[in-house]
Amino acid sequence: MPTATTYDTRVHAHRGLTHRTRVARPSLQPLCPLCASRENNGAFSDNGCELRSCNHCGLFFVNPYPRSHKRHGELTGGAIEGIGLLDCERRYAGEKLYYQRHFELIEEEIRGAQSFLDVGCGTGHLLEKLSDRCSLRRVGIELNHEVAQFARPKARCEILEVPFEEFTTSERFDVITLINVFSHIPSFDGLFAALNKAIAPGGKVILRTSEMSPRVSRWNQVHWGIPDDLHFLGLDTLSFLCRRYGFEVRRHIRLAYEDELFSRSRWLQMGRSRGLNLIKKLAVRTPGALRALRAAYRAALGKRLFVSLIVLTPVQTTPETQQP
Repeated sequence: MPTATTYDTRVHAHRGLTHRTRVARPSLQPLCPLCASRENNGAFSDNGCELRSCNHCGLFFVNPYPRSHKRHGELTGGAIEGIGLLDCERRYAGEKLYYQRHFELIEEEIRGAQSFLDVGCGTGHLLEKLSDRCSLRRVGIELNHEVAQFARPKARCEILEVPFEEFTTSERFDVITLINVFSHIPSFDGLFAALNKAIAPGGKVILRTSEMSPRVSRWNQVHWGIPDDLHFLGLDTLSFLCRRYGFEVRRHIRLAYEDELFSRSRWLQMGRSRGLNLIKKLAVRTPGALRALRAAYRAALGKRLFVSLIVLTPVQTTPETQQP
């Protein structure tokens, strides 16, 4: 275990003198924010931030991990160094391209629902795509005030500006979505407590998030987005989450990141970096470029990082299954 040099004050009685003596003591590893284990290893660093991997639950998490009560304001206010916020128009255009790829799978899980809550709804395009369903009650949560204002006329439904962990309602929703939101919420206990309160019996929680193998490399992404993203699931973390918080997996689809990364609509999404945006435009216009890039990536770094669709449902307890 790593050591750190600390100092003890020692009194030498025979001289009546006091001085500081170097004493080597072991330094503690950071606590995993999910399972509280100190058995974790450094994975890599990016954007001046370390990412660590827990040996117990498999979670990848940033170190130092932020205090939850400050996180929402820092993120939505653009106060995190190195993390810029897209303007609403570009963000909306990116959401439209994103749901060109992913709406069909999400829509399958929403069919037949009477109520729907989109946590981290962004500019409201998912809610907008569901606006023709007159029998579906739709509600969104978006913490950035400017983005929430932009979303309301697009989605034409209620958009709340409150952290989901603090969301209180007597209403239970048939479907709750967290699309690319899970990695930003710092408190697992707070998140799953809120889910258990807001989900209807037999309801569905739909996550779109990342999973990573232990072989993941710093180079699997050009820019990881940490510490904007606080954590990523390891390949076995989902089963740990379900056992701990009383959910079961209804559907689990892992898409290799390279298949998502080199899709044409992904490269049409403009991001924060002007340089990367220029590269995207050139690649899209060059015949065969994306196919060649995908093949090269797969050969060097493939099947280490995944974009996953996860559908959870709360475990139904009965008198026979409840603990005394």
